[in-house]
Amino acid sequence: MYILDLLRTNYYTGQVGFCREGLLNVAAFVLALLTALILHEIAHGLVALWNGDGTARAYGRLSLNPIRHFDWIGLLMMVLVGFGWAKPVPINPNNFKHRKTGCITVSLAGVVTNLLLAFLFSMGTVLFGNIPVEINTPLYYFVYFCTVLCSLAVQLNVNFALFNILPLYPLDGYRLLSCFVNERNGFMTFLRRYSLYILLGFIVLNYIPIVRNYAPLNLYIGWVGNEIYGGFMKCWRIIFGVG
Repeated sequence: MYILDLLRTNYYTGQVGFCREGLLNVAAFVLALLTALILHEIAHGLVALWNGDGTARAYGRLSLNPIRHFDWIGLLMMVLVGFGWAKPVPINPNNFKHRKTGCITVSLAGVVTNLLLAFLFSMGTVLFGNIPVEINTPLYYFVYFCTVLCSLAVQLNVNFALFNILPLYPLDGYRLLSCFVNERNGFMTFLRRYSLYILLGFIVLNYIPIVRNYAPLNLYIGWVGNEIYGGFMKCWRIIFGVG
C-alpha cells in the first residue's frame, strides 16, 4: 500500500522501517495530494467561467474545500497506488461563447494546471535538496519535509496529469476526445459503460508479480512520468547551476 510505503521510508538515507521521517512523508503526501486535486478541479471551473459557463461556480466547485471535489473511489486509488481522479466538474457547454473552443480548453485546464504545478514544485525539490543540514536537528526535519513535499507534489501532479488525460470516462481525456468525436457512436458508448472496469483492470495488472513490470499503466505512467520529472529537474538544475 502506498501510505505504508511512505511510513516505512527515509528518503534521505534510503532506510526502510517505521521512523519519524515516515510521519513527515504522510503529512507531505496529504498536502501535495490536496494541492494537486483541488487546483486541478478549480482550473476546470475557472476556465469554464472564462468561457461563459458559471455552472461550476453555482455548484460550489471553485471552492478550496477538498470535500467538494473528492470522488471517493478516485481518492482511494490515490491513497493505495498514488494516482486517481476527482469528481468531474459540472459544465454546461451550451453556455460557452464558442462551444468547441470552450470544451477543448476546459478539458485541458486540469492537466495543464497539474503540469505547471509539477514544474514549479520541481524547483523546490532542487533548492531544498541542495541545502546541507545536520541530521536530527529542527532544520533537518524542516528541510526534509519541504524536500519530500516538493518531490511528492511533482510526482503526484505528473501522475495526475498523465492519468487524467487517458481517453476513459469520466477522465479529462474522454472529455477532450468527445470534442472531436460524436458521443453517440458505439465507441464512445462503450467507453462510458466500461471505462471503470478497464481502469480497474489496468490497476490490478500492476499488482500481479509476473506481469507488473510490463503492465500498461505502469509502463505508461512510469516511463512518461519519469521523462517529464527528469526534464523538469534538469531544467531547474541548469538554471540554478547545481548538480
